[in-house]
Amino acid sequence: MSRKKNSRQWARLRVLCSTGLPLMTIVPDAFALVRELIPNTAATLFLRADSPDAREQQALDDTVVAALPPPNGYYFSDSSSFAAVREDDYEHVIDQPLEHGAEALGTVTLLRNGPAFDADDEEDLGRVATYFEFALRNASAPATGLSGVIEDEAMLLATTGGHILFLSDSAGAMLDQLALQERAAFDRLKLPPFGLRLVESVMYGDRYPWRLPSSTLAMAGGVLEARAQWMSSGGLSLASSLQADHSRTIGIFLKYVVPMPLRIWRALSTVELSPQQMEVAYWMGVGGGREAARARMDVSDAVLRDCVKAVYEKFGCTSEAGLLAILRPAVSRM
Repeated sequence: MSRKKNSRQWARLRVLCSTGLPLMTIVPDAFALVRELIPNTAATLFLRADSPDAREQQALDDTVVAALPPPNGYYFSDSSSFAAVREDDYEHVIDQPLEHGAEALGTVTLLRNGPAFDADDEEDLGRVATYFEFALRNASAPATGLSGVIEDEAMLLATTGGHILFLSDSAGAMLDQLALQERAAFDRLKLPPFGLRLVESVMYGDRYPWRLPSSTLAMAGGVLEARAQWMSSGGLSLASSLQADHSRTIGIFLKYVVPMPLRIWRALSTVELSPQQMEVAYWMGVGGGREAARARMDVSDAVLRDCVKAVYEKFGCTSEAGLLAILRPAVSRM
């Protein structure tokens, strides 16, 4: 018996990988689709880390506060706890490298107990890898031109030496997840590397004006936005010169944000849409109307009109404004 085409799931995966979002952000949703397309017990993604550019590396070398180098790569497991998967616990394993030309970008691994993977599975995983490679090549910086929905907010307090004085439960959970992505353990007494760099940005702002006291990091299912400021008895104030000592306190404020393109994509998965209807609805949601879909898709006016009508019917609305109200909730700027 030939394998079903699963055209709707493939179309959803293709659109998801065309959102311009980092692969680490979309991978939980992508793996949910991959589980339907290629039945598996567990899946993992390993991404090799980009090297910092020369100017940033020089800034790190010159900074007084020690900052650890970036990790060798970023990891995601689709287990409920985000814990690392042990390949020895599974009977069958297939790996698919992610590449761009001669450059190695990472690896996708599927694991299964039961029937062995076959040639169709390998072919389908190659197609998944093609979509993932497109996402890696075309991803924007996590906060570039995006808005999103804040799902969690938290804070922590630290000394200029990187010692944590206060850590909220939500902040600890976010940093635990980030550490798992880096295959590391989060020491709740010390700031992780990106936190140290935020501290440096506050302390040495005059010396390194291109380094802002804020950062965005791609996380599984969203984006972590972090901002650092001096804490003082009179409230928050930014340091204007290098006058801090290790007794002063820096506050780091964290937000876990679901970017709007991902929020729209998830909303579209709640109704049954054909591949073409899905794509039309997505670009309408992102761009604010049917003209955005017309600009991104090579379809006739008649086909576009039919798709829009079908989308309205599926969502129970009668206008672009009604559809956008469903797809785009109140947002906060990232």
